[in-house]
Amino acid sequence: MQFGLRIQDIIGLVLAVLIVAILISIILIIRENARERRLWREGEYEEEEPEKPRLRRTGASRKEEEPERVLRRPRFAVQREAQREEEVAESVEPLESQEAVETVPLEEIRKEEPKEEPRQVVLERALRKLEDLGLDFGALKPVFSEDVIHFSPLLWEVKEEVKSGRELGDIVIHTVFRSLPGYSADEIVERYRSGDVSVVEKLEARVKTREGRDYLIATMNLAHFQVPELDRQFRQGNLREDEYELLKALKFVDRATKKDFARMVYARIMDED
Repeated sequence: MQFGLRIQDIIGLVLAVLIVAILISIILIIRENARERRLWREGEYEEEEPEKPRLRRTGASRKEEEPERVLRRPRFAVQREAQREEEVAESVEPLESQEAVETVPLEEIRKEEPKEEPRQVVLERALRKLEDLGLDFGALKPVFSEDVIHFSPLLWEVKEEVKSGRELGDIVIHTVFRSLPGYSADEIVERYRSGDVSVVEKLEARVKTREGRDYLIATMNLAHFQVPELDRQFRQGNLREDEYELLKALKFVDRATKKDFARMVYARIMDED
């Protein structure tokens, strides 16, 4: 009987020791999990929030903590750092490209343009070619047609003014120039006055009434202007393209051409149809 009680006591002691050991293990596991969660939160927010002052610990405990923080740093925090480094690199590249931009003065660009033969020289050579061919430039006749002259709707208002018995002013022919990159309007006009007729684009026929109204009633474009004899000489190879274009432009702004243009406009105004 006494021997049986001894075995029971031993078994109870062993069970008590096991229970205590299990409880201690559970407590240690709970503390370790709490410690890992705390370190996880510190690793997640250490980039967004400034580090708060902490109480100074012993040297031994601090040495044990720091390696674990590095090893247990969350993976997405490292990825965020790499992404921020890429964004910083991308934000630096436009600054470098801006520093490489240079402004080149327009005068330097004009100086570097390939040197062309002066237009006046080309025009004089073309006129000599016509003389050698036995052609009189002044006697060449252009062709005026509906494809060359464009009448605006204001023509009908002018016709109504004439039918009502009102007097009109003179028909004025304006020369309109092309816009050239890098040149102002005054510079283009100066080129035209110096003999460069290549800047011409079209002719405009305007009529002013006694009351001061200005009617743009017709336009004629150089691109549609035709001089049959010049066209024939160009097709036969007697004129180069630049010579042909300058001769056509010279005939386009000729006084006789402008008078013929004005006559056609006047005839259309007085037409009863």
